[in-house]
Amino acid sequence: MAPSRVVLVTAASGNIGEHLVPLLASDPTIKLVLPTSRASSLQALLAQHQQCQEGSNVFIEEGSIKDPNWLQGLLVSHKVDTVLLTLTGDDELFTSLNSLDAMSRSGTVKQLIYLSASMDFDTSEGIQHWIATCSAAHVLVKPIVEQRLVLGKLPFDWTILGPSLFFTNDLRYKQDMIETGVLGVPFGEAGVSRVAPWDIALAVKNLVTTYNSDRKKWNHQKVAIGSRKAFKGSEIAQIWSEAMKKEINVLPANEEGFQKLEDSFGALAGPAWGRDLRLMHETFAAHGFGMSEEQYQQQVELLGQEPADYVEWVKSTGGQWV
Repeated sequence: MAPSRVVLVTAASGNIGEHLVPLLASDPTIKLVLPTSRASSLQALLAQHQQCQEGSNVFIEEGSIKDPNWLQGLLVSHKVDTVLLTLTGDDELFTSLNSLDAMSRSGTVKQLIYLSASMDFDTSEGIQHWIATCSAAHVLVKPIVEQRLVLGKLPFDWTILGPSLFFTNDLRYKQDMIETGVLGVPFGEAGVSRVAPWDIALAVKNLVTTYNSDRKKWNHQKVAIGSRKAFKGSEIAQIWSEAMKKEINVLPANEEGFQKLEDSFGALAGPAWGRDLRLMHETFAAHGFGMSEEQYQQQVELLGQEPADYVEWVKSTGGQWV
């Protein structure tokens, strides 16, 4: 069967991409275009999935997504009609807005799926609240891009996905939890919703595969993705403690805890990112990070099922470590 959709996926090797690419590649009606700055690394990563072998309907293209001329050429040469735009990095704002412009100029793109965050960037009250309370740059880039979609009268349809805090972020602290009993994040007690990256992948797949038959359903909509429950830091510690059959603590949401997070993440990603992650978690600890019941039910409709259960995931994951 010849592909009827051509989908470009950014960050194919990321937390979402590792689940999404096999999902889309298994559909013979979809041609996948995967831009990457390191083709050999992506090829090696996808080699474990038979359906993701380069050829037939999977095309790995080496270049820089930061170059709008290269991206625009890629969109045109492959006649890309759908783009999943999920970006991060020091230059996320430049890259996001240049990508939207390249898509507009391509003349081929009909659908954009943009990955944002589960925050109210739709209303003036929501935008004012988050700008007033959050200083994390990689968060505040999202309302700018969202409002560009809302106000920009761009020549393609769009849907925004707003995930909450990834389950898999906890995996960064596997060794610490095993050796010292510490999950090194100051979650605080305001509560944070948790999301499985594979649920985000499923949402993307459903948006792609239902677009032609149900175009208006999700057009110009933002859909939050994550758990109904917003978990307190003490609850997360207890869930991991029960799963690992030992006491697990999270960092306290105070100056000491936030500084430890900044130092540890900064050692891995650089001091600017260490501070940025700290700023994000200070915001979550003070104001929470969740969704309404209406948003939750909208998500269930898009997924076609209930989202993954964070508690069950922790039990399974921690039990394997034990």
